[in-house]
Amino acid sequence: MGLAHSAVAFDHTVTTTFSKGLALWSAIGTVSRQGLALWSAVSAVSRQGLALWGTVGTVSSQGLALWGTVGTVSSQGLALWSAVSTVSSEGLALWSAVGTVSGQGLALWSAIRTILGDQAFFFQALVTVGTIGNGLAEHRVAVFDLWSSLIGSRQSKSSAG
Repeated sequence: MGLAHSAVAFDHTVTTTFSKGLALWSAIGTVSRQGLALWSAVSAVSRQGLALWGTVGTVSSQGLALWGTVGTVSSQGLALWSAVSTVSSEGLALWSAVGTVSGQGLALWSAIRTILGDQAFFFQALVTVGTIGNGLAEHRVAVFDLWSSLIGSRQSKSSAG
């Protein structure tokens, strides 16, 4: 019985060890499956993270495009203000020219008033106009008489004074 007992004990040890080995392999399989599930979850999260970063990149590029548009609109606004400034300065130059012309017109009217105010010069102009025309001899005589009487009255005032 010794040998049979040894054989049974050995068989029992082998069976127990084999059972424990199977249990160990089962545990390794379970851990491996859980590890694979974990890696699958990590992969899914990574894909979602990459998708999120892709969305962030798209939003950022659209934001940059928006800022580019804002820059373009701003530069066009500056160009518009520059044009308004140019038109305004040209308008001021125009008003300055109008003021100059108006001032010259006033000076001209002042000169005409001065000329017309000096009666002797006015009558001299009438005499000159009268001598230009043909067939106006009668008018020349009348103007000359008027001129002579004007000069005579001035000379009498001068000698009396």
